[in-house]
Amino acid sequence: MSELSLPSNVDELLTNVHTGYENGILRSNRFTVDMVSPIGSKEDVPAFAVRIPGWDVGTVVETGVLSSIRYMPFRKNWNQGLFVTFYMKKNNVDSVYDFINQWCNSMVLPDGPNRYYNALLDSSLEVTVGDKDDPNWISWKFAECYPRVVYPIELKPVEDFAPFIFSVQFSYRYFDNFVGPNGTLIG
Repeated sequence: MSELSLPSNVDELLTNVHTGYENGILRSNRFTVDMVSPIGSKEDVPAFAVRIPGWDVGTVVETGVLSSIRYMPFRKNWNQGLFVTFYMKKNNVDSVYDFINQWCNSMVLPDGPNRYYNALLDSSLEVTVGDKDDPNWISWKFAECYPRVVYPIELKPVEDFAPFIFSVQFSYRYFDNFVGPNGTLIG
């Protein structure tokens, strides 16, 4: 068995040289978001951050079982949070922020829902990590998706070089996970 050594730069880490990972490691800063809504679509939108849903194993604490305290798994909980943090533009016309607001307005107006649930059937959001021409890209496609919460934008003098961002929580019905050049379904 050969001994693994630490990579000396990021390129070696990504291309599996001396890491022990068969296919290298995904770059966390190369992803885009595609959105389709009843009002239109936006493709290849750069995002500051994305939080993909996952599993949470619930744990119970029992006292007096074989020892003074024992931690035991009892349920597999689904963490449904889909959060996307987008960059703001100086000109708000035809921006992502404007698109999200119009999407929200198309779903619910002050006097009640504007469209029936069937309008959601074509709504989707897809997060792609890597380039589609790269054989190792991976994507999550969320179906029947819509923006649930547009979080408040904080204006504060932190650093003058920090990007201006806003966060959105999306609701969805289900999602699929794809990988590779053929878009093979993996989850």
